[in-house]
Amino acid sequence: MVREMSKRRTLAVYGLVVLTTLLLLVSSLTVWTKRQLLDTDAWTSSSTQILADPEVRLALSNRLVDLLYQRVDVAGALEQSLPPAAKGSAPAAAAALQTAAVRVVDAFLSTARAQRLWENINRRAHTALVNVLEGKQAGAISTAGGAVTLDLRPLLERIQARLGIADKVRPNAPPDAGQIVLLRPDQLDAAQKTVQAVRVLSVFLAIAVLALYALAIFLARGRRRLLLQVSGASILFAGLVLLAVRRLVGDAIVDALVKTEAGKPPVHTIWLIETALLRDIAVGLVVYGLVAIIAGWLGGASRPAVAIRRFLAPTFRQRPVLVHAVAAMIFLIIIAWGPIAGSRRLIGIVVLAALIGFGLEVWRRQTVREFPAGPAAPPEEPEFEAQKPALT
Repeated sequence: MVREMSKRRTLAVYGLVVLTTLLLLVSSLTVWTKRQLLDTDAWTSSSTQILADPEVRLALSNRLVDLLYQRVDVAGALEQSLPPAAKGSAPAAAAALQTAAVRVVDAFLSTARAQRLWENINRRAHTALVNVLEGKQAGAISTAGGAVTLDLRPLLERIQARLGIADKVRPNAPPDAGQIVLLRPDQLDAAQKTVQAVRVLSVFLAIAVLALYALAIFLARGRRRLLLQVSGASILFAGLVLLAVRRLVGDAIVDALVKTEAGKPPVHTIWLIETALLRDIAVGLVVYGLVAIIAGWLGGASRPAVAIRRFLAPTFRQRPVLVHAVAAMIFLIIIAWGPIAGSRRLIGIVVLAALIGFGLEVWRRQTVREFPAGPAAPPEEPEFEAQKPALT
């Protein structure tokens, strides 16, 4: 007889599921922040994908040319190289060159040499930025005045050489010409505290989510199979919420940052690339949620589930090692295929393998209890190899 839960226990169990779902959403965001925004390899890889997009590359070319003209007196450099009779046309030539320079820089950025340079710049800059956020030495990033800036002057010098412009710095150029402010002084302290919190929460919340789901299922005495399906539904819900948030928040961020329609596609592309890991986390949650729901259903009392258990009972009873071996082989194939980003991290693989192995063994033992081995079949009558000759 199934034992019913008390009303108080029911409220506690479902309250735990709701709380765990909220923590799962927060945990997913902290994991994405740690693995994408704070991981130098992931950041470098995504920056390379960003540069490969034509719209982003064109927008970057415009930005680099603007920085070049802020730093270098292009008209003065052209005036030095023009003959005396043509020196008066230097300002007009500089203006015309600015339009043509965008095409030249765009073509340069599409080369393998420029892409390697871009990758190295992003790797060094991101490493230095993370060091700043963690309170370490800044490295290649300047922190003068409390602001964190990225120095693009080496890249601008390459572009100057490609355009054939001498390095003639404007006399009235601002001191930070050729630099991009990443964090202002009033943002640095908050950013450092946020990074420290993300480092701690990304591990703590993941453990807390698993523990709370397990506690909710344990407390649901008499309804544990149902709670497994409810937990799967909450994981599925969290994955769908993350997919929706990625879409809606991305549109809101693009609209807030870019006011012109022409500038929105590059920013939207950057958002999609930088949140690709968040999408994969969401898809993984959807898959894990569906697996939990199906696992709860397979252990249920429906006719299809009972028929499946009856069919598998002989194998579960006589060849348990084979059952686990086949499950391990399927698991390794999925890991090697790697349809979900981050599925090859060692801790995640170990935890997931343990949960699958434990769940399979629980299901196998339930099946063996429901369908034990029947009585031994009577021995078959031996067949005569040849008919005896008739008596005469």
